Amino acid sequence: MRMKKILLLAAFTVSVSSLLGQVTLTQETHGFFADQKNPMVLTQYVDPGVSGKNVVWDFSKLEVHNSFTGSIENYYTSKCCSKFSKGNVVLEEFGNFFVFESTPTSLEQIGYMSGNGVTRFEYSKPFIKMRYPFTFGSTYSGNYDGNYIVNDKVIGSISGTFLVEGDGFGKLILPNGSVLDNVLRVKEVRTTIQVFSSGSTLITDITYRWYVSQHRFPVLVLIRSEVMGQNSEPVVSTRAAHNRNVMNATTANPHNPLSNINLSVYPNPYTDKVKIEFITTERSQVNLSIYDMSGKMVSEIENLTLDAGLKRYEFSAKALGLTGGTYILKLKAGQVEETHKLIEL
Repeated sequence: MRMKKILLLAAFTVSVSSLLGQVTLTQETHGFFADQKNPMVLTQYVDPGVSGKNVVWDFSKLEVHNSFTGSIENYYTSKCCSKFSKGNVVLEEFGNFFVFESTPTSLEQIGYMSGNGVTRFEYSKPFIKMRYPFTFGSTYSGNYDGNYIVNDKVIGSISGTFLVEGDGFGKLILPNGSVLDNVLRVKEVRTTIQVFSSGSTLITDITYRWYVSQHRFPVLVLIRSEVMGQNSEPVVSTRAAHNRNVMNATTANPHNPLSNINLSVYPNPYTDKVKIEFITTERSQVNLSIYDMSGKMVSEIENLTLDAGLKRYEFSAKALGLTGGTYILKLKAGQVEETHKLIEL
């Protein structure tokens, strides 16, 4: 009996150990904040592979196409904000706008607007893109609804269901030579029914996203969409993209390791203090300074040689006895330099 207990304890210890270091998504680490960029590369769509623990997803042969960059904009300065009654961040991709309400507990999609402003979805009950915290084994589901609008006129309704689950973790191999450990895969199944006076359309989207702890956005995305009209055969389309710059401590042959330091500041504009975060992937000299609009340095936040990893700082002009207004953040990490405009209200 004693030996059985020891064996059971050993088995439990191994099980727990295998979960250590897994990615947990939170607003702070993986949420949407204004003035962020997400450079991606379009790829071919392939089978997303299996779910479960300790999976190896090998996408090293993935065919790479064109690159693009998604941008997170401030809702109040985005050109689509006047069309929606709420929201605080906007994702712009390929000229289209996705409006979100980002909070510490969730990321909820409020609506969508085409780049030309003609087509718009307004959700009276939002689609919950993510609930925080979220990790392997997490799951939630629900429904959403709203209006389908063209040229500012409601022409139909839109409704649907969603199921989101952390269905896998393991090793991810990307076509740029990156080998990423402790990767979380999130599976999202979303159905959408669009109803018009002339009929209805059913859309089913199945999306897989892979996340690592040190990168805010997914490092790989695979999407399969099926569109079915009332009197037509289903039409299937696919999309896929990956981030070619992300890496971690176990990555082999990194690609320009300091080229993507993922600088983000939030909230911005801000009233009290702004949070600043970035990632260095190797030991490097870091200088983080704040300047006023005349070019005078008002604060040197950091000037040290730092080890690789996630760095977090805060800045408040008020705390320094300065007035609110516009300031410039300058970050130099190794040979990489970035600047960012800060607006203190």
